[in-house]
Parts: sequence; structure tokens; C-alpha cells
Amino acid sequence: MRKIALLAGALALVAGTTACGSTTDSGQANEPPKLFGTAQELVLASSGKADQVQTAKFTLTGTVAGQRLDASGEGRFTGPSPAMTMTMNAAGQSQEMRVVDKVLYLKLPPEQAAQAVEGGKPWAKIPEDSEAGKAIGASMDQAAQGDPTQMLEQIQQAGTITRSEQTTLDGQQVSHYWVNIDVAKATGSLKMGELPPEVLDKLKNSGAVLPMEVWLNADQLPVQVTQDLTPLMQAAGAPAEAQHATMTMKYRDWGAPVNVTAPPVDQVGDLKTVG
Repeated sequence: MRKIALLAGALALVAGTTACGSTTDSGQANEPPKLFGTAQELVLASSGKADQVQTAKFTLTGTVAGQRLDASGEGRFTGPSPAMTMTMNAAGQSQEMRVVDKVLYLKLPPEQAAQAVEGGKPWAKIPEDSEAGKAIGASMDQAAQGDPTQMLEQIQQAGTITRSEQTTLDGQQVSHYWVNIDVAKATGSLKMGELPPEVLDKLKNSGAVLPMEVWLNADQLPVQVTQDLTPLMQAAGAPAEAQHATMTMKYRDWGAPVNVTAPPVDQVGDLKTVG
């Protein structure tokens, strides 16, 4: 059960960091974006644009393991100093995380910090190479290493475009793609931390397909992504009550300045335990 919870948490944080495809507002807002026929063509165009820009702001809504998730954040996902900050509300609790210089910082409620953080400091420091860092390596890998094409990489490696259209979303012209992700092919790019070998075997042999929808703006960069993660949770052996999982990401303020720094040193302590 603890591994399933870690999986769900990693997926939530991974989804937060897919706000990588950022750019400045396009002057082509009134022009319908070009439609691509294959996943490879889509990824080639979108990845090229993502390399030209570095920042985005994002929101996340959905359910994971039966709990409602609401999150917002901003990040610098490419360039020499990638970093990200996100505030998440789940199960009636708020949690803030920052990823700076390959270190994950979690701000815990006072009662949790008193037990889980050295010195009872409000911020827990989780280095990438620690056991706790490995357990939630999905968020660490993507945000700290500045991999802005994780979602696109999944589409390229394991995705099939089943349908596409030119439409309007939130007042702007977009291209809308329906994509099926083959879980067996995606296990290499779904960086979900240290899952037990038996869970990875289940995923590889499950035949599960993850439905994904992607909306790209005139610069061929994501403005919205939805995923139904239920087949993945089922394939991983999650309990029935924890299998339903869906997420919707929205992106805005492409290329706008962001300010993400590590918490003050005197407010940070090493994490003693996880969960």
C-alpha cells in the first residue's frame, strides 16, 4: 500500500512538472495551429519550441488514489538552473514543494515537521541521492535535471495519435490531440521512483493503455493536458478504492519571469522519515 501511495504521489508531482512546454504569448493566436499526423512529428515540433523557452505557470486539478488534488505552481524547466515550486491541496491539507539544485524541499504542517524533520524545522530537505529522494525520484529527476520534454517523450516512445482537430480553448486557437499511451512501452520513460520489480513486471505485461488529450497553442506548446491514470493504477495493483485517478493540467504565462529559490537555511532541516 505504501508503494502504491508513493506511485500516486510521484505521478501527481510528475504531472506538475510537465508544464515544461512554455513560451511567450504568440502573435499567431488567430491562426489555427498545424495538425500533425504522427506522434513523432508532433514531438519534433513541440520539443524544438520547448528548447527556446524556459518558464511557465501551471495549475493541476484531479483525483489520485481517491483524493481530490488541486495544485498550482511555476517553474524554470530548461536552461542552466532549472527549478520549480508548487503548492498542493489534498485531503484537507496543504503542502508546498520546491526543487532547486537537485534538492527537493517539502514544507510540512508543524505537527508533522516536529516528528519528521531534524530540529523540527518547517522545511524538509530531501537530496536526490537519499532513500527518500529515490522513492519520489520521478519529481526529482524531471524538475531538477531540467527535462522539459518528459510528457512529449512519453508520447514519442509509446504514444499513438488516434484523433485530432483544430478548435478553440479558453479563447485561443489550438490543436487538440487524442493520444493512447502504451504502458508497456512507456515504463522506461514513466519515471515513477523505485517501484518493486513485481509492480514493474505487472505494468510491462498489463497491456494497459493510458488515454491522454493534449491541446497545443500556435507555437505547438501545451496549454492543457488531461490524463486518465486509472488503467495504470489498476495495472500496478492498487486497491479498488484507490484505482481512480485523473488529472488536468493548464499552462499560462509562457516565458514570464519566475522566482524560485531554496527556503531560508535556518528554516530547513533534514528529513528523518517518509510518510
